[in-house]
Amino acid sequence: MARKPLRYARWKTASGTIFIDAGAEEAIVPALWSQDTFIQKAGGSEIIGQMWAFADKKGRPCCLIPEATALFQERCGELLGQQRERSLFYVARCYRYERPQAGRYREFSQLGFEYLCPTPEQASQRSLAIATGFFDSLGLKYEVNDAARRGLSYYLNGQGFEIRCTELGAQQQVVGGGAYREGAGFGIGAERLLLAMTAQGLL
Repeated sequence: MARKPLRYARWKTASGTIFIDAGAEEAIVPALWSQDTFIQKAGGSEIIGQMWAFADKKGRPCCLIPEATALFQERCGELLGQQRERSLFYVARCYRYERPQAGRYREFSQLGFEYLCPTPEQASQRSLAIATGFFDSLGLKYEVNDAARRGLSYYLNGQGFEIRCTELGAQQQVVGGGAYREGAGFGIGAERLLLAMTAQGLL
């Protein structure tokens, strides 16, 4: 138990350094949000059926967020303001009603990066470079699939990229990302990342 804060401190320090050096600002992501955002942005994906959904006291459909990228897409105009582009990173608590598996629980941490801009394909390339730079800074060995099929419907052409660590066996994916209409970005499953670092003897 005493090692847990050190584990989190290591990847949070590395991620902050990598993202800030890339010109990103930290964003605070709420745990509670409107269901409509995810239905509109990710309506064709399986996470809609995995949302912890309920009505608030006024009967409005709410949920505990199942992922964070949809929030940045919805608020893109507000976040950009008069800027042409903007990079943001975050650590969010996310929730999905799915069968728990190695490194993925019904409540989990998502470390993410979003690059909002008018050139999504270029933003995707930059996002992948930042993700691999982050893994390199941790000393991880990994595999990249830059033509992966992505389950979230907002990804352009249903494609994106994934980073996998083979030491994790059947649940190898640690990073998933790609381009969407408002830009590009990626999410890292923090719990699965820590398992990969442990398996590779980095902790």
